[in-house]
Amino acid sequence: MEAKIIDGTKDKARFEIYGVDHNLMNLLKARLTTNKDVEFVTYSQPHPLLDGFVLTIKGNDPEKLLKKGLAELKSDAKELRAAFKSAK
Repeated sequence: MEAKIIDGTKDKARFEIYGVDHNLMNLLKARLTTNKDVEFVTYSQPHPLLDGFVLTIKGNDPEKLLKKGLAELKSDAKELRAAFKSAK
């Protein structure tokens, strides 16, 4: 996954995100929606034939919010993996 800021201010930013699909983008959007510091979050795919998405986050320090959301998803994935291993 690769992400870069397209434009932003202290309370709103747009990020270009590459190397992921709608599955991860939906999970990330859902995770960010549960954060009380996020006022608004959405993503779009500029064109179906092009790789990449545009993620828009409105809230205090959007870059920090994105990093926190990704860290939480990574933690969730580790927990799920451990649960599958222990279920064998």
